[in-house]
Amino acid sequence: MPTVALEEIDRSSKKLLILTLISGTLALLFVCVGIGTPKWESSYVNTSDGSYALSNTANFFYTCSFTKGVFNNCTSRTEYLKGYPRYSISFPWARDYNSHLQSAAGLCTVAILILALSLVVTLVILVHSLFAWTNLASPLLFFITCLLMTAGLAEGSRCLLFNDYSANLYQTGYLLSIFSLFISAFVTGRIHFFRKQEEENLMKTKLIRK
Repeated sequence: MPTVALEEIDRSSKKLLILTLISGTLALLFVCVGIGTPKWESSYVNTSDGSYALSNTANFFYTCSFTKGVFNNCTSRTEYLKGYPRYSISFPWARDYNSHLQSAAGLCTVAILILALSLVVTLVILVHSLFAWTNLASPLLFFITCLLMTAGLAEGSRCLLFNDYSANLYQTGYLLSIFSLFISAFVTGRIHFFRKQEEENLMKTKLIRK
């Protein structure tokens, strides 16, 4: 089976792959910053002067406490979610919610790793011409990434309110990952179409020469 270089097939596909890399890289940046910062959920308390002040922030891994908006400390997530907003160690369901947060953390972290792998595969496709079935790896990995992100956010939303910037950053990265998936799938189909078209032209040329 003849192989044709990507540039010889369609330069527009190459540009779209670059767009995929850009959007995917932005997605990776947003989700890494989002999952690493503590403000997925922020809670506030009323103050004596009638205003309010930050009291707690939390993400899937740890929680931070504040006194009148002044930072105190951060502690890792415990079995009974000690220090987490709206939770108390006296709540019998706290252990179950801890399991949900643990699952959310795992799913979102694995999604980040697969997203990074998706970018590497997309870069390889951009630099080197691969067989048609190999090009499917890029949209497939982006698809798995989006599935894991969806599952992770769904699990986490059972325990946290997602009312601050960290959650917004991760969700923005999630949307960019979906955008990258659509472009990657479109480019894969485009490359496959042009290769098939080129192969048919080569076959017709051979038949004419005979």
